[in-house]
Amino acid sequence: MHHAQVFYPPGEEARARRFYGDALGLEEIERPPTLRDRAGIWFAAGSGHVHLSADSELALHPRRHFAVRVDDLAAISSRLRDAGARFEEADPIPGWRRIYVFDPFGNKIELDEIP
Repeated sequence: MHHAQVFYPPGEEARARRFYGDALGLEEIERPPTLRDRAGIWFAAGSGHVHLSADSELALHPRRHFAVRVDDLAAISSRLRDAGARFEEADPIPGWRRIYVFDPFGNKIELDEIP
């Protein structure tokens, strides 16, 4: 993955940082100078990024999501539950452990562990 683009309501940067940084455990990274004139936050996700942009029109499709590979699905799921995240079961795929979690703004994220 190079990057995924998701949206949050304007003014919700603190909630976005708590979810993506604190609960999901991604590292916030600096955005390019050419994009600093608009609201947004970037996070490193493995060798890729998750780019968050402020927008009042979220228009979420129920199947739209991006996936993040994790080392310990049980541990990260527990941390996210403690943070109040909402979950949805994912259809099984042989050889994967996976679950969906929703950020505070309704964006769906698939968490994958490949044992």
